[in-house]
Amino acid sequence: MLKALEEFATGCEVTVADQNATITLPSGSRHWLQVGTGWLKNLERFDVIIKSPGIPPLPELKTYDSKLTTPTQIFFDSIADSGATVIGVTGSKGKSTTSSLIAHILQANQRTGELTNSVLLVGNIGEPAIAHLRDAQTNTFFVHELSSYQLMDLTVSPHIAVVTSFFPEHLDYHGSLETYLEAKKQIARFQQSGDIIFYAADSKGATEIASESKGKRIPFSAKDAPVQIEKTKLIGAHNLSNIAAAFLVSQHVGVPKQAAIEAIKTFTPLPHRLQSLGVHHGWEWIDDSISTTPQSTIAALDALGDRVQTIFLGGQDRGYDFTPLAERLKTSGVKTAILMGESGKRIRTALEAAKVPAEIIEVNSMEEAITLTRDKSQIVKQEIANPPIALLSPASPSYGMYKNFEERGDRFKACMEQI
Repeated sequence: MLKALEEFATGCEVTVADQNATITLPSGSRHWLQVGTGWLKNLERFDVIIKSPGIPPLPELKTYDSKLTTPTQIFFDSIADSGATVIGVTGSKGKSTTSSLIAHILQANQRTGELTNSVLLVGNIGEPAIAHLRDAQTNTFFVHELSSYQLMDLTVSPHIAVVTSFFPEHLDYHGSLETYLEAKKQIARFQQSGDIIFYAADSKGATEIASESKGKRIPFSAKDAPVQIEKTKLIGAHNLSNIAAAFLVSQHVGVPKQAAIEAIKTFTPLPHRLQSLGVHHGWEWIDDSISTTPQSTIAALDALGDRVQTIFLGGQDRGYDFTPLAERLKTSGVKTAILMGESGKRIRTALEAAKVPAEIIEVNSMEEAITLTRDKSQIVKQEIANPPIALLSPASPSYGMYKNFEERGDRFKACMEQI
């Protein structure tokens, strides 16, 4: 991000403000640092304040609204007259898979000559969009994954928008469900009559977000997927909705139907999203570290069925209601729930209140969790055709234990391979 901002702010004096007192700049950098306890002091001396998406609304910044902008706003403002097309994708779940699917379909058809456009996957999943300002041309598609953090201060909406889902998430950041919903609405709020938004028909929140648009509104659901899930490399019926969204977008921009279907069949699932790590010690290990909410973990259980016998839950405590997850676990094949992190105790309370018929074990580390699972594998024969599943689907963010969900998933895999 700093490198991209350097290019944008050529000739300007830049100060990097960060609460982390140990942060350093690359050797030879001409920028200044303002770090630690005084990172938000003397902001009046700056002409422009560019807020990183990870910084929540702060009272110290409210005074400087007239100077405040974001990398996402800079990107949209900078390419406004370039002729480039932004396909913006958001949602509480499914936005990364849907963004990647759209980009994959368009790029596959770019290679075969069906599309002449350049296709770039940017934003919350790829490189910072601001790093690609020079790529903005009439024949450029930016598939831009947009988080609520990136949307909340935005004063422009993409001409093509997709809303995959909506349910409570990031409430510690936004302060309330209403504020979170308002942030998501920015993807539609500034659309005009010539714009279009695709939204999940079975999501009340997605429907409400789409209603903000002055453009054409197109609902989608799993039934709009042009291919059976078994014909793809994706796992779980919930992915049919993501496929449907990507397919409809591809049709809107001119990809031939059969070409889009063939591209969908070759799409490789993203890491840490119901990713099978293979069979070891009699278990099939599934990394679904991306599931940071109870709803996404329920979707994982629905996708994998009764083969899930051990599940790893817990992480940062964001105050989620784990009751629906407990009710789902009560009807699952899960025999052991291994809990860790801040939210582990709250999950235990929900499981016990629902009388989930599973052994509940609290651990202090991923290593301990994996070792316990290995020890239980002594009664399982590795050669059986459909081995039981050990599923990492934490229903909680990773923060406090890991830098992000990717690091958590990588640690899960490393511990599994080492036992």
